[in-house]
Amino acid sequence: MIAKSSKIEKTIIIFTDILIIVLSYLFALWFRMHSGLFPSSTPITLTFEHLLTLFGVIFFQIYIFYEKGLYSEKNFLRRVKQIPIIIQSALITIIFLLFFSYLTKGNPFLERRSVIIVAFIVEIFLLIFFRLVIFRNFFHTLLKKGIGRENILIVGNKDITERLELALYDFDRFRFVIKGKFSENITVESVQKTIEQKGIDTVFLIEEGMEKNLLVNLIALCKNKNLQVFLLSNMFDLAVSNVDMTTFEGIPVIELTQKNKFFNLFLKRTVDIIVSFLLLLILFPLFLIIGIIIKIDSEGPVFFLQERIGRNGKKFKMFKFRTMYKDNDERIHKEYVTKLIKEGKKDESGIYKIKNDPRITKIGKFLRAFSLDEFPQLINVLKGEMSLVGPRPPIEYEVENYDEWHKRRLSVKPGMTGMWQVSGRNRVGFEDMVLLDIYYVENFNIWLDIIILLKTIPAVIKREGE
Repeated sequence: MIAKSSKIEKTIIIFTDILIIVLSYLFALWFRMHSGLFPSSTPITLTFEHLLTLFGVIFFQIYIFYEKGLYSEKNFLRRVKQIPIIIQSALITIIFLLFFSYLTKGNPFLERRSVIIVAFIVEIFLLIFFRLVIFRNFFHTLLKKGIGRENILIVGNKDITERLELALYDFDRFRFVIKGKFSENITVESVQKTIEQKGIDTVFLIEEGMEKNLLVNLIALCKNKNLQVFLLSNMFDLAVSNVDMTTFEGIPVIELTQKNKFFNLFLKRTVDIIVSFLLLLILFPLFLIIGIIIKIDSEGPVFFLQERIGRNGKKFKMFKFRTMYKDNDERIHKEYVTKLIKEGKKDESGIYKIKNDPRITKIGKFLRAFSLDEFPQLINVLKGEMSLVGPRPPIEYEVENYDEWHKRRLSVKPGMTGMWQVSGRNRVGFEDMVLLDIYYVENFNIWLDIIILLKTIPAVIKREGE
């Protein structure tokens, strides 16, 4: 769980930001019409179109705030750091609106550009005033009363731990409560037990003297539990995170906490629903043809429903066209995958592809070659169990062999296609596949999804599913 105080603060700040934006534009509209400082204009009555425009402005502005990190805890804890972010974010919005106004007629917010300018000035003033004066004092009053404090766990070198404790106290004596410290006999299991027993919100990991594989698994543990995590490191060369640097009273730390991706998740789900629904309608005749051919080719159902592991370990039934003979033995694949994960052994076909698999039917080989067997997963996408883009959904016996850091790939919805499919696909080894998936988890956005979808088309045409 992300720190309790962060949730409280972010909720209040987002709500207030929305209120400030609304008031700024309404004031600017009133000022334009009634101040007497502008040429006389025909009085304006707000309509549904105007309110819809205002809603769009709010959505765009808050989205820019998110992308610029204005709701990141390390930014709203520091007064001065917020000022350039507020000004920069507001400037991006006003430039976009001024450009968009050339394409819009009859709308008071956009047609009268003076409204945009006045709203911009008022908005910046109010945002800075509320954040730097009111919010800071209000939240510190809550912290002094014990509301919203963060439970801290420090793992690593004893000497650095002591320095960090003092730095956290000097940084904000009311916010942080040290609930646990590990400097000897550190294991993933012991750290996990402490996290669960003491309700830890934030973990500080000290790299110095810690075995690298242990460090990787501890980072994964914290992220899988959605904790705020910081790394004290002189040189961080683990290319598995979207990192950000901050300091606590002169001690530099790398912030590894997953950035808030609310808007990207919202856009991703919207695209998933629209695209999957349209494709299911368009491909329905093809589904019928494939179904008939499967029934003619061999005995058994048209669809193969297999239990897979989805986001955060949740199980679901994944749809595929049946490409194997009825009642086949899954032990062949289970043994292969176990060796692949634990020992790194694979045949020349690559990951999850057993050469000359005797379980596959004649039509099944064709369907797999062109990935046609995957199309029914559009049903899973529409249901919200999968996404168009994301990591490949594993089978339960695969997850049983995972190390802690492997589980990081389960923190987003699985996808029909993903990084590994367009980056070598079945020729990519298991750990390389996991690293690609983790890169996607840390960096995904709607534009990356579009790029992956576009790259999937030539991959399918080249028959890289073979």
